[in-house]
Amino acid sequence: MKKRLTYIIALSAIILLGFFIQAKSSIFYSEPVMRVEKVEVNSAANTQKIAGKLLNQKGNVTLETPYYKNESISPLYRKGNQLILQKSGNYWRVLEMKRDGYVFILIGLFIWIILLISRKKGIFALIGLAINSLLLLLVLWLNQQNGGWSLMLLMGIYTFVAIFVAMGTSYGFKNLDVRKIFGTLVSVFLAFFICLIAMNLLKDSGLRYEEMQFITRPYRSVFLAGLLIGAIGASMDNVVTIISTLDEIRAQNEQLPLKKLMQSGREVAQDTASSMINVLMFAYLSGAIPSFVFYMANGWNFPDVIGMHLSLEILRTLCGGFAIVLSVPAALLAFSVSEKLGRRASQ
Repeated sequence: MKKRLTYIIALSAIILLGFFIQAKSSIFYSEPVMRVEKVEVNSAANTQKIAGKLLNQKGNVTLETPYYKNESISPLYRKGNQLILQKSGNYWRVLEMKRDGYVFILIGLFIWIILLISRKKGIFALIGLAINSLLLLLVLWLNQQNGGWSLMLLMGIYTFVAIFVAMGTSYGFKNLDVRKIFGTLVSVFLAFFICLIAMNLLKDSGLRYEEMQFITRPYRSVFLAGLLIGAIGASMDNVVTIISTLDEIRAQNEQLPLKKLMQSGREVAQDTASSMINVLMFAYLSGAIPSFVFYMANGWNFPDVIGMHLSLEILRTLCGGFAIVLSVPAALLAFSVSEKLGRRASQ
C-alpha cells in the first residue's frame, strides 16, 4: 500500500511540477517570452495577427506571422500559447513555442513508468541510457572538433563501448556475459557490412538522401553511422532473450542434451525474431509518416513520395532485420561454445 501511495504521489508531483514549469519558467529565458491573448487569422493573405503580453519583460506585443492550413512550418497559434520571440529593430518574429513544462511531464512519465514496471533494474537501465547518450554526444563532438577523424571509425568504437555499458548497467559489470556481448557484436557488424557491401555494389541506387538535406556533414557517412547504431538495440534484445531463455532451461534440466537445447533456442528465436522485425519496421516507418502525409496533401504522387521519404527508412529496417536474424545463429553459437567449454572444464 505504501509503495502504491508513493507512486501516486510521484505521478501527481510530476504533473503539477510540469505545469508549474510551463507557467513560471519564462524568467530563465534570455529571449522574450509572450503569452498569446488574441489571434486573428487572415486566410486570404495567409497570415495571423497575434497579440499578447511579455512574461519576462514589461510590455505588450502585437505581431504578424505567416499561417498556412497544413501548419507544417507556420502553425496556428491559440490563446494561452507561450511563444519565444526575437526582435530585430521594430520587427518581432516567432522563434518557437515554449513547451518546456510539457517536455518535463513526458520525460517524467517515461521515467515513472520504467520505475513502476522494472523498479531497481529500471534505474540501472536509465543510468545506462544516460551514459550511452552522453557518450554519443561526446563522439559527435569529437568528430565536429576534429574533421580528420572518421565518423565511421568513431561510431565503430562507440558500438563496442555502448554494448559494454548497456550490458554492464543492466546485469552488473562484475557479471558481464561474454556470450551476449559476442553475439551482439557479431550480428551488428555482419548486418552492417552486408548493407554496406550492397550499397557499394549498387552505387546507392534508389537511395534518396534529400530528406537529410539540412545536414552539413556528408550525407552518406551520417546515414551509415545511423545504420550501425540502429542495429545495436534490435540485435542485443534478441541475443539476450535467446541466451537467457536457454540458461533458464538448462537450470531447470541439467541433463537435457545440447542438441535439444539448441532446438529449443531455435523455436524461441522463431517467435522473437518475427515480432521484433515487425516492431522495428513500424518504429522506423512511423518516423516518415508526417513527411509522407505532408507531401501527399500537397499534390505529390504516391510513388514519388515513397521513393523520396521511405527509401532510407526501408534500408534502416532491412539492416535492423539482418541484425535480428543474424543474432539467432550468433547467440546459439555463443551458447553452444560456452556449454562445451563448461563441460570440458567440469570433466
